[in-house]
Amino acid sequence: MLYKRLLKFLKPYSTRLGIAMVCMVILAACTAGMAWLLQPALDQALSGKSPEYVYMIPLGVILLYLLKGSAYFGQSYLMGWIGQRVIYDLRDQIYTALSHQSLSFFAHRKTGEVLTRISYDVTLVQSAVSTSVTALMRDTMSIIFLVGVVFYQDWLLALIVIAVFPVVVYPILRFGRKMRSASYDGQVVMGKMSSLVEETVGGIRVVKAFGMEDYERRRFRDLIGEFMHHQMQVLRVNAMSFPVMELVAGFGIAGVLYYGGLRVASGEATAGTLMSFLAATLMLYEPVKRLSAANNQIQQGLSAAERVFDILDEKNDVEDAENAQEIEIFQHSIRLEDVALQYANTDKSVMSHINLEVKRGQVVALVGRSGAGKSTLANLVPRFMDVTEGRVLIDGMDVRDVTQKSLRQHMALVTQDVVLFNDTVRNNIAYGYSDMNQARVESIAKAANAHDFIMKLPEGYNTMVGERGVILSGGQRQRLSLARALLKDAPILILDEATSSLDTESEHLVQQAIERLMKGRTVIVIAHRLSTIRHADTIVVLDDGSILQQGNHEALLAEGGLYAELYHMQFEDQNT
Repeated sequence: MLYKRLLKFLKPYSTRLGIAMVCMVILAACTAGMAWLLQPALDQALSGKSPEYVYMIPLGVILLYLLKGSAYFGQSYLMGWIGQRVIYDLRDQIYTALSHQSLSFFAHRKTGEVLTRISYDVTLVQSAVSTSVTALMRDTMSIIFLVGVVFYQDWLLALIVIAVFPVVVYPILRFGRKMRSASYDGQVVMGKMSSLVEETVGGIRVVKAFGMEDYERRRFRDLIGEFMHHQMQVLRVNAMSFPVMELVAGFGIAGVLYYGGLRVASGEATAGTLMSFLAATLMLYEPVKRLSAANNQIQQGLSAAERVFDILDEKNDVEDAENAQEIEIFQHSIRLEDVALQYANTDKSVMSHINLEVKRGQVVALVGRSGAGKSTLANLVPRFMDVTEGRVLIDGMDVRDVTQKSLRQHMALVTQDVVLFNDTVRNNIAYGYSDMNQARVESIAKAANAHDFIMKLPEGYNTMVGERGVILSGGQRQRLSLARALLKDAPILILDEATSSLDTESEHLVQQAIERLMKGRTVIVIAHRLSTIRHADTIVVLDDGSILQQGNHEALLAEGGLYAELYHMQFEDQNT
């Protein structure tokens, strides 16, 4: 059961929850006590039968309100604290789950949708485990105590009140189902809205360049219109809950007034008993109405919990084996044996029959047309995804039999799409090595041809680079990425089109840094410009997910085929 699973998040805080429940019991008892005090107040104090009650009852009222206020503060603060802790735990678990997922998980998830689940959806869950749980416990306790009072005062009248309760349950359940459905649909649209905003902001230059501002605005308007429609359904359900519950309560109270009035007129009951009973009845319907509102909140929270648990329950297809070993030192080679790869929910393999060996100290280049499978093949080595068939071996061990952490400690990655974090230049270079001394960071930056431009920045190494390194040029971002790889000093280096899309000067500086980075390392390089990999030990030509040719530069040119075609095409372009 979804709600039962959600409530498990309360278990670590059972002590505070227990104290909060005691406060709720006291609060409910005080509420019922106020109704009970009306009978002696009317029949004894105001009638003059017991004059001492004139002093005692006001004092009792003050004490009850003092106790009630203290209990309310206790349950409100404690349940609020528990709610915040549950949100903390949920967000922590979601982020942990996301960080451990393989690349294939993110291939079919939109960034905006994921962000919505960790922010908007989790916030809705909070009401289901704190605010609404509080209402359920507190109001249920109030109902129990108040029912006790009404039965104590007049059990016949109490039966009239209780007879209305089954009528109350139906609208609560019906409204709850509608609320959950409307809320879930709204959360889905919110995810689409977040994705659209993330895409538009990230690609704003393209949007403006093609004059598509109005088109994107229409798309956003359609989504916010759809979201408003679902929100109006939620508002309609909430708005309908109150008058329906009021009408049901009205019938119950009318019955009490009619039948109770007859009993008072006939002398079977006193006015004080009737007033006390009526007050308890009025108080009784209040928590019943609040339960209806709490149920609506719970249904919203449950619809959000479905989406949150969808992330938490997503199976990670790249996990450490139970007895996974650690790689201490990379000594011999990386080998791919008859490797095939097919994405989930697809019929076609993106890679098949790949056999390749990269010996320690070798430079192996992967070339081919766009979409040939170069980056996919490189992603198999650090086990960013698992093969469908065959094996990827490092020093003879299947990468699925070694720990991911130890495997990736031996590898450094530099990509064409440079990833920099919204942090200082220094922290981006020393990513993963926060305790690295400044002198070492600067020497690494010099080796990556980055020190000179860093010193020209407003705050040098302490300059914030902005989101994705927005304040830096493409060449500067790439040199910081190379410095980060140099600092890691891993024996295996993967270069994914690291010099693509750079101007001539930047490419020259980056290429110098790459040559320093490659010295003494085993390198897998994905090359866009074939002139940069002429001296590679082995060049692997990929086409449609398979190896078409393999050899060194001279041998492949002599052989002809796709490599020679691509090389001559680039050579002609450079001389045009």
